[in-house]
Amino acid sequence: MSRSTEKQNSRIESGPMSIALLNEIAERLMNLEKIAKATQPIGAVEPIEKFEITDVRRHMPLQKPWFSVSIINDGDDDVFCIVNTIESFEEHRIHVNETYNINMVTAVIKDLLFWCDHGEHATVRIVGTR
Repeated sequence: MSRSTEKQNSRIESGPMSIALLNEIAERLMNLEKIAKATQPIGAVEPIEKFEITDVRRHMPLQKPWFSVSIINDGDDDVFCIVNTIESFEEHRIHVNETYNINMVTAVIKDLLFWCDHGEHATVRIVGTR
């Protein structure tokens, strides 16, 4: 057999390889599109009515994850809050007439936990964006 015939026989056809490469590129582009969509809020603002916080811990799971949340303490006392209780143990003190804002890159806020010091109470408003 001549060298040119051996070269032709040992070559891989480019058609199937091109199709496989294009499929791989398309799949990666679809994954990037999903990631891009997950980082954009749909614009729904979910206000939650005022509620009273006491020294009994109040857990508030969210039906759909939020991108951001604003917690407004209307008083009478300071409120403690933990955002995403499964991932975080860091509590934040929200003073009277203070607004605590949290903005995430993606919709990862899944729950909130509130409480006051013993014998204290406060009224809180919450607004979330998903």
